[in-house]
Amino acid sequence: MSAYWAEDLALIARAMGEASRARILVALMDARAWTASELAGCAGISKGTATTHLNHLVDVGLLDEVRQGRHRYVRLKNQDVADAVEALVRLSPSPGRGVPSTYRGGKHKQELQHGRTCYQHLAGAMGVKLAVFWQTQGFITPAWDVSGAGFDWAESIGLRLPQEPARPLVRPCLDWTERVDHAAGVLPDLFAQHALSCGWLKRGSHPRSVVLTPLGGRQLAGCGLELVLGAPVDAEL
Repeated sequence: MSAYWAEDLALIARAMGEASRARILVALMDARAWTASELAGCAGISKGTATTHLNHLVDVGLLDEVRQGRHRYVRLKNQDVADAVEALVRLSPSPGRGVPSTYRGGKHKQELQHGRTCYQHLAGAMGVKLAVFWQTQGFITPAWDVSGAGFDWAESIGLRLPQEPARPLVRPCLDWTERVDHAAGVLPDLFAQHALSCGWLKRGSHPRSVVLTPLGGRQLAGCGLELVLGAPVDAEL
């Protein structure tokens, strides 16, 4: 059995290890579906080369493809793939450097360190502050379970947690810029999706970055949660 595991591991490692494919996988960590043209621009390669890479990533089971008419979109296969990408980033040979060099430009780096999506949940300083809030309020326990008070709080802001979830309601996920745990799992996923759909958070200048809106600042302050230091960015929301 272990020999087969080693072969499978080598197959996946080769697929993820090529630089352009790695850039593609990192770009897809925003949990959205992208076209070959969009990913080609992100990776700095031609559309034809990107298509070849995408076909390979689909073949080895790292990506799903969705076709709508003449258009083809790809996205990460599942949470396991996102976890693997995030884990490999944390194994960086330069763990103290913060946002990887893949993200060019000071504005992108600053936004990503401040707040970003880690697949479907919040990460960066914003994600860490959210986890600390849940812990200090007793909404998640030291063993990383959602407490009864946590269920009540989630319901109070419009989140309905499953009673028998197929995956953990909450779990620690080491943040590769903050170097402490943020929260992953069903509750953090639902919270991030809810906050974005309600306009409490919005996407920043990078597809993975998120920033607090004035509406979000008011709504979240009302329940004792302040996700960021300083003023929100938009004056009109």
